[in-house]
Amino acid sequence: MSRYGRTVIFIAVLVALTAAILSFQEIKIGNFERGGDTPLGLSLGLDLQGGSHLIYKAALTDEVTGEPIAVTEDDMESLKRTIERRVNASGLGEPIIQILGVDRLLIQLPGVSDPARAKNLIGETARLEFKRRSNNVPLELTELTQEDVVSITADLFPDQSTSTDAIAEANAATTPAAVPEQPLWLLVEFTDQGAVEFGAVWNRIVDTYLVASDPLDSGNTPPTPNRLDVTVEGVNQIRFEANPVFLPVVQIGTSTTFAFAYPADAETGQTPSPTDAQAQIGPDAKIFFTEIQGQADEDIGLTGDDLARAFPGQHSASGAPIVNIEFNERGTRIFGELTNEIVIKQQTTGQSDQIAIFLDEEELIAPVVQTAITAGTAVISGQDFDVNRVRDLALLLESGRLPFSIDLIQERDVDAILGKDSLRKSVIAGFIGLGLVLLFMTLYYRLPGLIASVALVLYTGMVLAIFKIMPVTLTLSGVAAAILSIGMAVDANILIFERMKDELRAGRTLLSAINIGFDRAWPAIRDGNVSTLITCGILFWFADQLGATIVQGFAVTLAIGVLTSMFSAITVSRTLLRFVGTTRLTRRISWWLPSGASDIPQQAATPVAQRS
Repeated sequence: MSRYGRTVIFIAVLVALTAAILSFQEIKIGNFERGGDTPLGLSLGLDLQGGSHLIYKAALTDEVTGEPIAVTEDDMESLKRTIERRVNASGLGEPIIQILGVDRLLIQLPGVSDPARAKNLIGETARLEFKRRSNNVPLELTELTQEDVVSITADLFPDQSTSTDAIAEANAATTPAAVPEQPLWLLVEFTDQGAVEFGAVWNRIVDTYLVASDPLDSGNTPPTPNRLDVTVEGVNQIRFEANPVFLPVVQIGTSTTFAFAYPADAETGQTPSPTDAQAQIGPDAKIFFTEIQGQADEDIGLTGDDLARAFPGQHSASGAPIVNIEFNERGTRIFGELTNEIVIKQQTTGQSDQIAIFLDEEELIAPVVQTAITAGTAVISGQDFDVNRVRDLALLLESGRLPFSIDLIQERDVDAILGKDSLRKSVIAGFIGLGLVLLFMTLYYRLPGLIASVALVLYTGMVLAIFKIMPVTLTLSGVAAAILSIGMAVDANILIFERMKDELRAGRTLLSAINIGFDRAWPAIRDGNVSTLITCGILFWFADQLGATIVQGFAVTLAIGVLTSMFSAITVSRTLLRFVGTTRLTRRISWWLPSGASDIPQQAATPVAQRS
């Protein structure tokens, strides 16, 4: 036993590992995750789980001549990335997307409950847009006029004893800790319609602060929130900017009066008394409101059609990762005029505008223009840029650059109920096939057949564990290949047992027959399995080119089954036979012989060293 101890221990560890993999529905070790809400946690395809199977063909044509244009590998990769991002963000599930051949894209959505939405989402072409972003843009509030204001006074907050709680409650959506306890407030009473209009304006400003406070995953800087510029024209002019954090605005109960935090004196830093403040305002004061937009995006007519190329690179001086972009003739002209205007504005006003880049209305990046760019080539850099980010950004830009059409050339929807029925029948067929093989091997080959049956059960468990860990998406054709591989796994054992029978007939001992039988059967086992693997490779290649995923799944599953069966026959079956061949079971040579092999010498079980 010590002779085969290491191999037996290895097989025991392998059996324990296989059992552990199949026992847990989900496996999570760090970032490694496998399994799910399926039988044994296996990854099931459309025909076993239900869902949508779609194949699209790229349709690129020249805008001038209308002639078809050959797509490149980068074009298809960009299209794939765009559709992956859309489907993942839509919550339709985890798609299986792969490029078929040169110009086709396979999209499988297992378990999808809304195939129409998926097709609409996938069918839309990418929209890449460049917009000019200006900062601190004044916006006149034409909806508020002097007729909407009833009175303007400076006074303490009504019911001063509860003013702090009222302020904190009103500003809980922003940062209540930053709201000061104001000793003086500017009270503005509106008409009913004016109160509604002003409330809408202030809520809009509060919303921009909430958006600016949300963390961003894209690496971009948060958007600048809006503010409210307030100018009171009275005895003296009073001007300040109201915002939800430092100079808040609070509606007094359900009335039409809004309280503005009164600003401190710019020179002394002190807030005036109510009497002094009212004297500054006077009896006939007027109030003007201007919303200051933190950022405003202007459409400049520059889209992905004007982008010729986008690719990652490194800065020649610093070596920092950058994104290089190149425009066509029209894009060069528009981009040059835009950057020149931005630079002139910066030199004259000190305000630096940006160019915001959007893909499908989602902001990718908003770089600052440092110099006029008239040659049609530009560089995008950022402090948070690394190799992966610039590569992904370039791919996203490329995906919007060519909004080419894709035609749906094949569609197959599988109902979830039909998938469950197929899975149930596949499991039943698998158990019946495995049971018949085990029964045949045990009845015909007796003890070696029983050992082969044990190895075959272990083989089945190992194949399922491999399917789960890789993971392999099991389709109906894949299950058929797995069942077929169970029968093929017996071939090696049959060849070995028949060679053992010949060696026993020649008068060799049992252990010698086992060893020689394995050695002489190995060339036939190797050649047969290699030829099957070559066939699987050919099937996989043609299936990949033609988009026949059913054949592709069959080839992959069968190849895994063949490789595992070779290991099972050469390692597991051989070791178990050798191990049992050292026990007392060798005294009954009839147990080791196939049915009908009565011409085998019965003394073959006796070791050569013990013969008289």
